[in-house]
Amino acid sequence: MGDLDMKFWTVMVNASPEDVDAYINDMLDALADVQVESAKRMDRSWATLITTDVHLREPGSCGPRHVETSNGDTAYSGWLRDLTKNVLHTSFRQDALTLDPSEGAVIGEFSYASIHPDRAILMTDHYATHPIYYWRGKCGLWVASNDLRLLLLCRLVPLEIRRESCLELLTQSVMVGENELAEGATFFEGVLKMPASTVLHIDRTGQTFRLTRAREDTAFPLDGAFSHREDFEQAFRARLNACVHDRIEAGANGIMLSGGVDSNTILGASLSVHKRIAPFCANMSFRDADLAMSQDDKLVEALVRHTGTPHRIIYADDFLRLPMSNDACAYVDGPDAAANPLAKEACACVFQNHDVSLVMTGEGGDVILGESMHPWILDSIRKHDGIGALHSYVTENLGARAFSRTYFRKVLTSLSPRLGRLELLKKESAGEYPQLPDYLGESLREATRRYTRSVNAHLKRSRTRYLGHDYIRAMLFPRATYFDTLNVYCTHSHPFLDPRMISFALACPPHFHHDYRRLDRANPYATSKMLARNAYRDILPDFATGKKSKTSYALMARRMFHNSARALLHLTNRPMLLNDWELVDQARFRRHLMAYIVATEDPNAQLGTRYHYIRGVTDLESWLMKFSGARTSVVKHLKFRPLRALAG
Repeated sequence: MGDLDMKFWTVMVNASPEDVDAYINDMLDALADVQVESAKRMDRSWATLITTDVHLREPGSCGPRHVETSNGDTAYSGWLRDLTKNVLHTSFRQDALTLDPSEGAVIGEFSYASIHPDRAILMTDHYATHPIYYWRGKCGLWVASNDLRLLLLCRLVPLEIRRESCLELLTQSVMVGENELAEGATFFEGVLKMPASTVLHIDRTGQTFRLTRAREDTAFPLDGAFSHREDFEQAFRARLNACVHDRIEAGANGIMLSGGVDSNTILGASLSVHKRIAPFCANMSFRDADLAMSQDDKLVEALVRHTGTPHRIIYADDFLRLPMSNDACAYVDGPDAAANPLAKEACACVFQNHDVSLVMTGEGGDVILGESMHPWILDSIRKHDGIGALHSYVTENLGARAFSRTYFRKVLTSLSPRLGRLELLKKESAGEYPQLPDYLGESLREATRRYTRSVNAHLKRSRTRYLGHDYIRAMLFPRATYFDTLNVYCTHSHPFLDPRMISFALACPPHFHHDYRRLDRANPYATSKMLARNAYRDILPDFATGKKSKTSYALMARRMFHNSARALLHLTNRPMLLNDWELVDQARFRRHLMAYIVATEDPNAQLGTRYHYIRGVTDLESWLMKFSGARTSVVKHLKFRPLRALAG
């Protein structure tokens, strides 16, 4: 069996010795079913730091029922590079951290906690890749952890559902836009999540604290003045190689390979910088021919054969369903936002069995590589290729009649940053006042307006050089809730979301990502991501770099919904909490649910946006059934469990 090492820590400030001991006992109970390699505590008179190293497999021996005393006052998960000394630290090889990242220039994917003689310090990375949760009580009491389950196990923390979060989940911003909850909220009253790139200082009394932005004095400018696409292609490859190299040095030896351009590019970079050892690749696919558009197994098989890469294809046909109330869950901050949470666990199990500790993904590639940015490259085309090129693009590729109102609006958009941002804001706000399903309560309508307005406010303050850069920023923040769900089964790493790649994306003229003269509005994917497609043509085969169609998971979603029909109906047979809270009209919702179940009998059914709302209601109701009960009941769902070999 492989060792998929998970690094957890908890900080308790001004808790009594009895409360600390009770917490440690509850923590060890929650970890009883998995392998605990080490458990340590460091005590000051006013604070305690508890660290655990865990493998999500059945314990080979009886785990420790005590916690060793340690002199270490610092804990971290993940990896980070000290940019001043150019030294990389990684928790995957137990490196001792020799710097305080809150005081220095660092990059990485990490969570950090330290107890100084006079204060505690917590820090997230630039994208909160490893989330940190905290709770503040009375009399200077604080509890914080890099895993929400461990935080909620503390009896000092009340297990009270935050109803405002349930309301926010069902809005356009979260349920359809998939954004994280506003202002660091979680689904538990009083429990907050630290924003990305922030530092939380708590003095020893617990009464004085401040949450500040981490140092952002490190810029990653492009070397030289570039003007040609070829220059940016070379710079793109150099940047991505550096990002992937750091992750391999940190311990990344696996890739979640979908067969799409994004993850294929990560594979190309890995082979470019680490030519002797190919990473292990896993891919989720389906045997059912009806799901052909939701899988790329044939492409992946050909790709790994061409590159000599070890791999495993995980066929998800046997667990293609929605998680229900009786399913064990590892992500507990509301419903799991992953498209297929069961597949996520199956993939983690395969990585564990192949000794993969850190998994690289292509997440963020759609944004950084400008996949859907073609409507917002007008100013970039005009500035670099001239008004003639802009005229041809608007008329021939975007289909606007020459000198029509639409034509002039697009030309003016390319000339005026203010007009361009207004146009983008209009597009972003298109769903601000959607016609919500009639089964959703009236309180959701005002909430939808409120949250959408807050999401779009950043566009009004923008000072970026290109409109496409505004689009990138709007897609990066607010973060997607999905990112918080990734590290509950194994640790993931995202090279495209490295600050060096984000800096590159915000420096590169956006039109260089597109072969815009060949744009087909019916399939813009085929001519997008050109810098990535061209960067590794010497390593990857043409069928991998020239992929013309985007993998669609719509058919997978339809099949999951169809396979879960009986359980979904059973869920609505009993009185629903969301109905009691007047967020959902149960009778109306059940009618809509039954209509959707009938619709999914057709393999070509297009579920549309309404599917997101139905899925939101059923997922939230299932989650509430687990977490709205008494503490003794909720604690059962906070236990850590071995990964299941769902794929056989």
